[in-house]
Amino acid sequence: MTQLPMTRRTLFALGAPAALVAIAACSSGSSKSEASSSGSQGSASSSASASGDTSKMTATKVGERDEVGYHLNTPKQGAPIVTLYTDYQCPYCAKAEPTYEKVAKELEGTMNVTVRNMPLSMHKNAIPAAQAVQAAELQDKHLEMANKLFETQDSWKDIAEQTELAGVFLSYAQELGLDEEKFKADLVDQKTVDLIKGDFEYAQNIGVQGTPQFAVNDKVLENVESSTSAEDMIKEFKQAAGLS
Repeated sequence: MTQLPMTRRTLFALGAPAALVAIAACSSGSSKSEASSSGSQGSASSSASASGDTSKMTATKVGERDEVGYHLNTPKQGAPIVTLYTDYQCPYCAKAEPTYEKVAKELEGTMNVTVRNMPLSMHKNAIPAAQAVQAAELQDKHLEMANKLFETQDSWKDIAEQTELAGVFLSYAQELGLDEEKFKADLVDQKTVDLIKGDFEYAQNIGVQGTPQFAVNDKVLENVESSTSAEDMIKEFKQAAGLS
């Protein structure tokens, strides 16, 4: 299986730690190639705690991030956790996102609905895109930036020059009313890079093999994909959590 390095060329943050990642097919959930972690770390980093363990939850409201992911509904201790592993350059993720946001509202108070990063090496701008979302998240604009990137994938996915790509993402930040200087600083902050890397490593360790992929209490679901309706997602998530 071909492997590509997560090198400086694929990150805005120069000097970011390298990690080998395996190509995984961007898919609707039905056809995924094997993904395996390579390099010095064979287990999830300390920043990526078990998504199925609500004792790791510190978030108290919608829009906050903790060790189980970015919360799309109000965190509830003791409730099962469903997590979407996403890649902002993946067209199937763009299709799944609106449905998943609807599901989050429907599962309010029943399940914790979260999102984590899974940038695939087959998408050359997936990591910088994830950095842009994380930088926007620090100004309470995670969903706005995520949806902007999904809507404009064709405009930035093939940009090869990183300075040009950063300029495009900055223009989106301006449209969203973000503090430009803070956005630029957070975009390349080591904490941003480490968070994305931790999410990716954790995803591989629980068996995530493509995007979008969903996991309930860290059990990867094979029967939910981008074309699954909100009603069926809810049904499958509850069933996997033992709620129905």
